[in-house]
Amino acid sequence: MTQFKISVCLLVTLLAVAPAGADPVPGLSQVEGSVTAPKSVAGTKVTLKNIDRNVSYTVFAAKGRYRAVNMFPGRYEVTVEKRGLSAPVKQFALAADGKATVDLALTEAPTSPSYVGGRTLEEIESADQIVSYAKLYPPGPGKDILDRTCVVCHGVNFIPTLPQARESWDSQIDFMTKDVAFAGGGIIEGASMMPPMSDGDRKVLLDYLEANFGADKLPRAVLDEVEAPLNEDALGKAQYITYQFPNTAERPKRWTQETHFDQQGNVWITERGVPASIVWLDPRTGAFKDYDTKDPKASPHGLTVDTDGSVWWAGRDYFLVRLDPKSGVSDHYPVTQRGLHGHTPVFTSTGDLWFTMLPSNKLGHWDRKLDKITYYESPEARARPYGIIIDQKDKIWYVEYHTSAVVRFDPVTEEFKRYPVPSAPTSLRRLGIDNEGNPYYGVYGAVGGQAGIIGRLDAATGKITEFEIPVLYSNPYDVWADDNGLMWITCDNYLVSFDPKTETFTPYPMPLKTDEPKMSVTRDGAVWFTPRMAGMTGGWGGGAAVLYPDKDKIKTLAAYYSEKNTANHIARYKGPVTPVNGKDRVTQHGAKNAASVAKAPAAPAPATTRQPTRGGMAD
Repeated sequence: MTQFKISVCLLVTLLAVAPAGADPVPGLSQVEGSVTAPKSVAGTKVTLKNIDRNVSYTVFAAKGRYRAVNMFPGRYEVTVEKRGLSAPVKQFALAADGKATVDLALTEAPTSPSYVGGRTLEEIESADQIVSYAKLYPPGPGKDILDRTCVVCHGVNFIPTLPQARESWDSQIDFMTKDVAFAGGGIIEGASMMPPMSDGDRKVLLDYLEANFGADKLPRAVLDEVEAPLNEDALGKAQYITYQFPNTAERPKRWTQETHFDQQGNVWITERGVPASIVWLDPRTGAFKDYDTKDPKASPHGLTVDTDGSVWWAGRDYFLVRLDPKSGVSDHYPVTQRGLHGHTPVFTSTGDLWFTMLPSNKLGHWDRKLDKITYYESPEARARPYGIIIDQKDKIWYVEYHTSAVVRFDPVTEEFKRYPVPSAPTSLRRLGIDNEGNPYYGVYGAVGGQAGIIGRLDAATGKITEFEIPVLYSNPYDVWADDNGLMWITCDNYLVSFDPKTETFTPYPMPLKTDEPKMSVTRDGAVWFTPRMAGMTGGWGGGAAVLYPDKDKIKTLAAYYSEKNTANHIARYKGPVTPVNGKDRVTQHGAKNAASVAKAPAAPAPATTRQPTRGGMAD
């Protein structure tokens, strides 16, 4: 074991007996200790980083104690985070199968104001630039227009960080509301991102932007002034493990997007930095490997894994790409026109792939038997399909990013059915399916930007019920079920569980300031995700992380889907798999329903309700 100097005041005591809890995975170790301070330490975040492997373990103090389990041996640094308290960084070493005590003494410290959201804002350089929501967004007709056109998509911190002259704001409105190129997304032709704006609304909005976010203003951000309600008992059981892929000279700005599991318990991740890559991670060892996309513009977004271990991903300039990790060879399905690229691929139980085509407003299909891609035009203009799932009956569901609806597509009848959401206008990102076949969605952007919302659609009746999350400015991104029926939600700076039986929420603070896009849930109830914004805007690098809601139930660090998980439909496919041969596949240009597409009739207006939070958390 490597030896090094131990920090002053560190107490490391080897235990004669194991701490309370389940037996650790063989070869891994445990640490526990007391946490003392002049005031309550409940919810104190304790992070123990293995500096040899760039793997961190984050747990929470409960009743004056903390405990971390199943840790890799090596050298560690310990940091604590609690508003109004601080402690020096401590170091210690941990042997394989080791058990140690590290006690932590916190002292009072001045608190600096922080801002909401999962994005690190380089524009915010002083506390004077962090102001209350009410001060930053004075009421009036201009705010109403801003809320329903800008804030629902960009959140509350985007506009204030970009103060500019009226003429510049005018050009920004042009960019969003006129049929122009989608900068950075590859669109050359197509409808504008937002509907045209009336001259009257445009003037009112410009007046508001000039008065509150004009060229004479400093960049500003919304003050985080309301702490989320936390459940000390739940946090005391929880543990995060974070696997970091550090920035390097060759990869100076890593940021990761999505996770997916293969049949061997490994995790695959899309890396959207430059150079872009697909990352393989073995969570049992922390080892990872990059598979370069060979195309700096590709920007892989979603991915899934086939029965033979080949990895399918979607990204710019390609409908799909299929990687054989054994040979490093890829098959490419290049787009027939810029902007038609895939976004998120998912398997059916018959082995076919369906994928959203966000920029071009289409839905794509790869037929396994024919090795052929076709696609459908969305019946709703500017809908821009985003998240997609396949339900237990192989029906396809997706959300409309810009036009506030959940859509069901029947691949047999080729019929679309829209379910507008009651919180419209909104920005919808992802959706999941519960164990009874009912879709859930997250309202990433709501009018005003303050309330986080999830919705449940009753697949049998069409009724939609929405629930407010007790975390302000939470921007829920994805919703997914575990095998016990709990729904998990990725939010800015939090993972949140929702119990549909009691309609209660339990927030789990993140180890880092970040958002978390699409999640993956294991058969044991562990929740995997990427700390995306920590790398994209925080300079932390790329990575993947997992929350174990009950660390004493960890059986393995490997990640497997359960048989019930609809992300695991490919496990039901038993047919042939064509080997990857490194050749491009030509796709016929034109939507399959181009001649007959018309606006799909909305579902009959169902009863829709918004439920208040009940006490803010589960007991």
